[in-house]
Amino acid sequence: METKEIVGSFTAGGVEYVIVPLSAFLQGAELPPGTVDAHEFVRGSIGRDLRKAREHAGLTQAALAKKLRRSQPLVASAESGRVKVGERYVRAVLKACGLPASWKG
Repeated sequence: METKEIVGSFTAGGVEYVIVPLSAFLQGAELPPGTVDAHEFVRGSIGRDLRKAREHAGLTQAALAKKLRRSQPLVASAESGRVKVGERYVRAVLKACGLPASWKG
């Protein structure tokens, strides 16, 4: 794989990773068993944290939705990782749950 195919990098747990196009990574190979899509993994992880924050606050999805002035299906979709949410939404959830922005579930 040529270096020019690297499109980005990130650090997680003190380990640096690079982002490459799937086609460059695979180069005709099959994905190993257990391989997950990074976007889906991140959305799911954020969703689990959002649900933990809501549950920590003792709120139902409907009650949180009302505080956020959003729909309950949106709250459910964010918690399940079906939709992409931004930092603004995460901060709003933490605030509605009475938790600090630095809260870690």
